[in-house]
Amino acid sequence: MSGDPTIEGTEATLSTNNYLALNEDEIPTGAIESFPGITPNKTFTLGPEKPDVDHCFITNTNPSSAPIDTRQLPLQTLGTFYHPKSKIHLEIQSTEPAFQFYTGKHIDVPAVDGLSARGPRAGFAVEPSRYINAVNNDKWRGMVLLKKGQKYGSRNLYRGWRD
Repeated sequence: MSGDPTIEGTEATLSTNNYLALNEDEIPTGAIESFPGITPNKTFTLGPEKPDVDHCFITNTNPSSAPIDTRQLPLQTLGTFYHPKSKIHLEIQSTEPAFQFYTGKHIDVPAVDGLSARGPRAGFAVEPSRYINAVNNDKWRGMVLLKKGQKYGSRNLYRGWRD
């Protein structure tokens, strides 16, 4: 968002800090917990190494109420981002009940055709989704199991602008 080699200095605001806790193998345990260091709707700054995030955040903590087709639900803001150097804003909205937020720790892109290499924290991602591993959890399976005659769908909106 800044044109710099890393995301450092980007101001982030997430709509939730509820996330799927992981075990030592990084598989969701089934528990929804509060992510340490992130307060819903409170801005925090992405630094050179922290926060280190690669987790599924939950906007709807009642998985049984998440229909297979969410297109008729109202859009909800998942996150907003701003970089003071570039004055660029990014807002992500979705009807999905969750989203993956990743701060780029494992980015390793070599230089190609005159383009610079990109390393750790060269970017971040916000990916609207269903609960990670939902198909393997009886309480969550209904949000991803498509039955004959059903339609799967969602709406996502990405807005970007500069001051």
